Amino acid sequence: MIKMAFFLKDIDSEDYQYSLSSDEQAALDRYLREMELGPADGEMDIDWQDNGQGYYAHLHELHNIDDKQARSQYRQDLLEDIKKWMVREPNNYMVANVREILGEESSHTN
Repeated sequence: MIKMAFFLKDIDSEDYQYSLSSDEQAALDRYLREMELGPADGEMDIDWQDNGQGYYAHLHELHNIDDKQARSQYRQDLLEDIKKWMVREPNNYMVANVREILGEESSHTN
């Protein structure tokens, strides 16, 4: 299965990008395009969340991890990635929305 969510540390790594197959590179290119464009409106945003497009792909990845420890690690990695994205693109709506969704999920589990 081809990964649809990428962390900035991987995106910024030439070695990582060089190691990708052509299908994986196409997925990364699509992801970057979606990150740049973002959803056009609220209705499209809901569709992107449901379909796991753009940064929302991370939520799908997170929820598909069965192992509790691996899920916790992915969540930590995602929170670190969000911090990096918010420095790079402080007004990125999808990243801010994923951060908010993770915060809501956290408050429901405590």
